[in-house]
Amino acid sequence: MCNFKTHNMYKQVETDKSVTLDNGVKFTPVATLADENGGRCQISIDDHCYILRLKNSNGLYTNTPWIFPEAFEVFKTLPLLQTP
Repeated sequence: MCNFKTHNMYKQVETDKSVTLDNGVKFTPVATLADENGGRCQISIDDHCYILRLKNSNGLYTNTPWIFPEAFEVFKTLPLLQTP
């Protein structure tokens, strides 16, 4: 029998209207994920690409190169982006 706690998974929630990067720039996400411990993740568009950003302990967001399974599932629901 496996005796470990399951980790808190992110779930897609209502998309935040506006959030701020750690450099002070505001952006509008296209999708928001949250976990039950206050973790928050935003998916946004920059230079015709989807970007994944995680909330830091200071409440601001930083880009992350890691795509966790819950975010991947949300990415699959987003429309293909068109290049200019």
